This record gives sequence, structure tokens and C-alpha cells, in this order.
Amino acid sequence: MMTTKPQASLIRPKLMTGAAAIAMALGAHALPARASDMPVGAPVGADADAPMTEIDVVAKVMRVSPSNVPLEATEPTSIVPEGFLRDNIVPLSSFDDMVKFQPSVYAQSPNGPGLGKAETLSLRGFQDSQFNITFDGIPFGDATDLHHTSSALFVAHDMGQAEVDRGPGTASTIGKATFGGTLGFLSKTPSENPGVTAYGTYGSWNTKGIGGEVDTGRTVLGRMFFDVQRTTSDGYLTGAEEQRTNYFFKDVLDIGERTTVTLVASKNHSFEYTTQGVTLADLAKYGDNWGLGDNPKAQSYYKYQPSRYTSDFDYIQVQSELTDSIKLDNTAYTNGFGHHYKESSDASDSNPKDVGVTVYNAAGKKVATYASDIPGKEANANYRTFGDTFRLTDSLSFGDIRAGVWYDRQLDHRHSESYDWTQNILVTGKYGTPYTYKYRDLNTTWQPYAEFDWKVTPDLTLIPGVKVTSFTRDVDALYNKTKPPAPLNYSETYTEAQPSIAAHYTIQEGWTAYAQVAKGFLAPPIDVFQVAKIASIKPEETMNYQVGTAVQHGRWMVGADAYYIDFSNYISTSQVPGTTESTFVNGSGAIYKGLEMEAQYALTDALSLYANASLNHAQYKDNYVWVANTPQWMATTGVMYDSPEGLYFSAIGKVVGPFYGQDNTTDAKTGQPDFANAYRIHPVFTADVSVGWRLKDLGYHLVDVTPSLKIGNLFDTHRINGFAGTQSATGDALYWTTPGRSVFFNLSVTGW
Repeated sequence: MMTTKPQASLIRPKLMTGAAAIAMALGAHALPARASDMPVGAPVGADADAPMTEIDVVAKVMRVSPSNVPLEATEPTSIVPEGFLRDNIVPLSSFDDMVKFQPSVYAQSPNGPGLGKAETLSLRGFQDSQFNITFDGIPFGDATDLHHTSSALFVAHDMGQAEVDRGPGTASTIGKATFGGTLGFLSKTPSENPGVTAYGTYGSWNTKGIGGEVDTGRTVLGRMFFDVQRTTSDGYLTGAEEQRTNYFFKDVLDIGERTTVTLVASKNHSFEYTTQGVTLADLAKYGDNWGLGDNPKAQSYYKYQPSRYTSDFDYIQVQSELTDSIKLDNTAYTNGFGHHYKESSDASDSNPKDVGVTVYNAAGKKVATYASDIPGKEANANYRTFGDTFRLTDSLSFGDIRAGVWYDRQLDHRHSESYDWTQNILVTGKYGTPYTYKYRDLNTTWQPYAEFDWKVTPDLTLIPGVKVTSFTRDVDALYNKTKPPAPLNYSETYTEAQPSIAAHYTIQEGWTAYAQVAKGFLAPPIDVFQVAKIASIKPEETMNYQVGTAVQHGRWMVGADAYYIDFSNYISTSQVPGTTESTFVNGSGAIYKGLEMEAQYALTDALSLYANASLNHAQYKDNYVWVANTPQWMATTGVMYDSPEGLYFSAIGKVVGPFYGQDNTTDAKTGQPDFANAYRIHPVFTADVSVGWRLKDLGYHLVDVTPSLKIGNLFDTHRINGFAGTQSATGDALYWTTPGRSVFFNLSVTGW
């Protein structure tokens, strides 16, 4: 009987030795063998209060560590355990907040921790849409380019574990963008015991959150929980108010001794006023938290920027031991995303002079100009995904044979129309229609794979394999994103074999090493179709080379790795000769390389120190320009104390090194890419503190009462931390700033 297994997993429970086994016996969450690979309701083999021997002290403190380094990994991997999420992440937080302390990860949300969407989310310099994100092992992402709107998805309270795999994985790692790695998130496992939990958050910027969870415990219908959460906040940025409601249901049902069925259904509704960054002039004039204004005569007026999001994620999973050696894992799923929004032409523009709307008739003849009207657009984006993951594993005496296939189909509808905010009407443009685009996009992915975990010796395992990705994009546009908007009916299929091989070696108990070579593949985004002249574009590819080691011994947990990534077929824009039109072309590519290390030291069985550091180097071939939004180094350090009953606290700081906001523009004379760095972002340090107290078994059916305080950006840093593009009217650079100090009080009460 197994819980939901994250398909990005490279961790093999059969390799467990030494400290890993001890950690599992202690019931530590998400240690070397993850919670997903443990039997549901597996008994805890040791009393948590029993005397600790020297070899297993680190296992006990790892359950609340910012990151665990698994002994079984075959690529650089960091696991964020449930204990850390529970104690250090505000329940209303989005998924970017869950992984922000990991090596080589940079995440920032300008509206405050857990509020608004992540405007920056990078892994080794690869940006969101260049790496894989999975939920309970299911890859997902926007139909256009695989990006993710973090504020419109699941929340921390419903999550049981997060994992950062810094590499493309082995052949069984499914996804459209394993190219740059995988962020994997697991939902909580339902409790064995019935109970009702009420929880709430109140804090900075008038943030209020309230939620409730009902656990059924073990019943004839399975172990279920249902959670609902409602959050409202004014946000750190001016005018950036937001509201959010989440619903989450999960049921794990055992059918006999060999089969487990898991059902999940989730729903999210959110509303926010969307910001676009701030110029240095407005930053100096209005302050560090400037987002949107209150002047209805300017485009930056907050009521001109409403966004409404809906999303859902639903699946049914069957895991079964067909024979003593053959195991089946099949998941059928659907997920949907909707974004309905209106906005001014440039929400960053606070100058009332930069307005005006011109109206044309159906023939494209100018009929009126309203000099003081606010220009904007009304747009809608909706996609629905259906898919299935099918996996078979045959365990033999000399290793495991794994084979399967992933199928995914996305239907996407989008449109945008010109809008006059002053008169509250759609506006016909100079091409005779209000539409700037209107299209239907159908994406179909097939990804079969096969791999072999070959036990060469008791200590050495080799994992060769191959997967084949076939991705087809069919675009049917009434109005394509061209000037003038024109019809388009076009289809393209990209097919690529992605071989990989990994080696895992146990040096001694509690010390392992690994090496990996793997090919990555990323099909082009829809942008390459949204031009007047569509060029023949090759998929972007990587060859990844990685070596590393993991240690769990005595009071130490240590992980270290080195990587080299050859990124080819970089996609950039270029001017079509003899015209003013642009198209997309393949460039030479870039080289990504670096070193990563993390460590934890247990001072006692409750108190520990943690640190990680990464050097990340990403430059384009031939010209040595830095790839934009790639911090050149990062480091995290912290201290944690945890008592199962009573006080817990942590203080964690992270510094993000310098990077450039831009790496290329288009040369005004030639129309060709001009590679050069601009808009340097200087290092930024922030520190978070969390403190709480667990009160157990208070009587009156109160099982647990936990008040806690979480302080973000303790030293109230207000530095610029990201580049947001340029303003349309002036060409001035736009930036994101670090949200100021935040204080959130949380209370959780569980009864039965």
C-alpha cells in the first residue's frame, strides 16, 4: 500500500541503508526515502523521546530542516519536509514560498510572503517554464509556455512535502520541461485519526486568513480530509489588494492488501489588482511599496487592473501489486485554469498625460479621438488539461525494470480586445476589429519511457534508460498576434529521444555518491507561431553532466555537487530581411555550470544549524554575456530548535547575489539580437524568524493548540530585487522591490 508517488522521483527505497533506515524508523518526514515511498500508516519504530545514539541524532532534527539531502538520490536533490512547512511557512502561502531557501533557487513575490504571484522563480538560472513543476507526480503548466501563476494554485496548508530536483532526471522523470529540473509538491497524507482543525492568520497589511480542516480518520470509505481556506489582504504594494479561497479534498482507500486508490479534488478562486513594476522616479516619489495609484485620470489607477483566477486539479490514482514483483501505478487526471482580466495599457504609468483612445470603424478609418480616456484591454485565457500516467515496475533479483507512458492533452482558448476604461466600452482598432488576438490552441504530448535499475553489486546501481517525447501544437486563430491580426491554421510536431544514465554508489553506511548524464528537451512556446513569418524552429536542448555526494552520519547531513549543462538551440527574435517584421530563430546557446553544497549539524537532538551555498555560472556561448535573471551566487544559513511538545523556533537568512535583468535587445538598425547585459541587480539579504508553542492534550477534546509568530524580512530591507521590463511611454526600466518587514500571528486548534 503506497501513497501518491511523485513521478519526478529518482529515489529508490531499495537502496536504503544506515542513517536512512534509522530516519524512517524515527518517523522523520521526507527523509532519505521520502514520505511518498513509505507505506501509508507505517508504524513508527522508535519512541521519539527515546535516548538518541550518535549515529541517528541528525535524523531527528532533519524532520524540521529547510532541506534534507537523500542518500538515494541520483542527481542533486533537496527535500523540504512536512515539519518545516508546518512550522516555518504561513498556511496561506503559495508554492514559491515553500522552496525559497533551497540551493540555486531564487523566488520573490513583491506583494509579500505568500501574497500575490511570484514574479521571479528561477532554478540555476532557468526560469519558470524552463523547468518542470509537478503536483502529486503530475506535471502541469500554462498551455502557452508552461509558466505557472503561483497565487492561483495550491496553498501550503494542504502540502505535505516539496522537492527540488536540480536536473532532468532519469528516463522515468516525466514532464514537458524536465529540461531545467523539477519542483515537485506532494499533498498531505490523510490522518489515521479523526479530528477537526480550525486555523487562522492575522498580520501585516491587513492580512486575514481563516480555515478549517476535517479529518475522518480510517473508515470503510478510506482516510479522508477536507480543507477550506479564505484569505484577504491589502498587500505590501499600494493598491494591490487580493482575495483567495481554496478548497481541497483527498481520500486514500485501501482495497484489499495490495491495492490503494487515491482521490483528490481541489478548487481555487482568487482576485487581485495586478501590478507591473515601478520606475526609479516613482520609487523615489511615492516610496518603496509603490504598486498602483488612486488617481482615476492615470493608467496606474488600481481599479483599472482587476484579475480573476480560477483553477482546479483533480485525479484518481490506482496503485496495485499485481504480483509479488510487478507493481502498477496509474493516474487519470484533469486540471483547469482560467484568467479573466482587464487592465490599462501600462499599469506602471502614473502620468495623466500618457492617455488617450482613438476609435476606428470596421474599414479601419479613424472616426474619433478621446484625448483624456484611459486605454486598456479586456482579455480571457482558459485551458483544460486531460491526461494519464501509466507505470509498471518489475522487481527482479538483479534490479528493477521500469516502463510506462505519459499522455497529456491541453485545450486552450484565449482572446484580447481593446478597451476604453473611461467609457467602459470595447474599442475598434485601426485594423477594423476590437480583437488584438483570438485563438484556439491544442497541445498533445506522448512520452513513453523505459529504464533499468541494474544492481551491478550490492553497493553499485546503474540506471540506463530512454524516453521519447512527442509534442504537437495545433493553432487555429481567427486573429493571430500579428499586425494586422490575421487568421492562422498551423500545426507542428516535435519529437525527440532523451537518453540518460545514472550511477549510484554506497561508499559506506551513511555516505553515497552519484553521477548522471542526461539529455533535456523543451518544445518551443506558442510565441514562435505568433508572427507574420513562421520560421523553422528546433526545440531547445540540454546535455546535463552532474556528480555529487550525500552524507548522513552522526550529527552531520551534507550534500555537495557539481554540474555542467550545455544548452543548445537558444530561441531568440530576429528581423525578417527586407521587412519590419520579426520572427524567431535558433541561436547557439549557453553554458550553465556551478557548485552547490548544503549541510546540517545537530547540536542536540532538538537544536541544529543549517547552511547552503551555490555558485551558478550561466553565459551565452561566443559572447560571454550572462543569462538574465541568473544570480551568480546564493547562500542560506539558519538555526532551528524543535520540541514535539512545547517551544519551537527558527531564524533563517538568505542572500541572493548579483544578476542582470536583461541579456539581449534588438538592434535598431539591423533588427538582429544584440547580446549585452543591462540592469544589474545588486545582492539582497533577507531573514525570516518563526517561533511557536505546541500545547498538547489540554482536555475538553483539545488535542493540539499551537500559537505561532512568523516574521518575514526581519531587518526590513527595501532593496530592488528584480527587473520588470520597461515602461511603454518612456522606455524607463521597471523594477520589483523587496517587501518590507511582515509579522503574521497564526493559531491552530485541533480537536476530536
